[in-house]
Amino acid sequence: MNHAILQYTRLENLLAEAAGADALRVHVLEQSETTTSNVLTRKAITIGLCVRAIVPGHKILSWYCQVDKFSFYLHERSANGNGRSPEKAQYETAWQRATTMQDELVALLRRGEYTVHTDGIIELNVPNLLCGTTNLIDMPTTMLAAPEG
Repeated sequence: MNHAILQYTRLENLLAEAAGADALRVHVLEQSETTTSNVLTRKAITIGLCVRAIVPGHKILSWYCQVDKFSFYLHERSANGNGRSPEKAQYETAWQRATTMQDELVALLRRGEYTVHTDGIIELNVPNLLCGTTNLIDMPTTMLAAPEG
């Protein structure tokens, strides 16, 4: 299928163009990357919220909000597994925040009479997702302001 992928930095702009879409798909997205050297292994994790839709004309609309991004060096844990790492706590907090944002956004969109699904991810074959903003829900305070567009 030949298709065009349109990434939006403002969710409101995606919603204005999504009028012909079957449904909007809202989901939490985790991306991770592990790099290894001879001595150290570093893991980077990004957790965000996505809204995607397929509209007539084979266009895929996409909006992405980064909730948290962090990295850490992996080290061997003690054999008994005691202790709670700060990375684990940050990971769980980021997932909880993204899930809360997802719930708020789904409720708001359904009130706006959009059909919304929280499963069925639309895969994008793009190397980088633009970080978006919106005034529709509370955004994470850790986000930098994204340009309008």
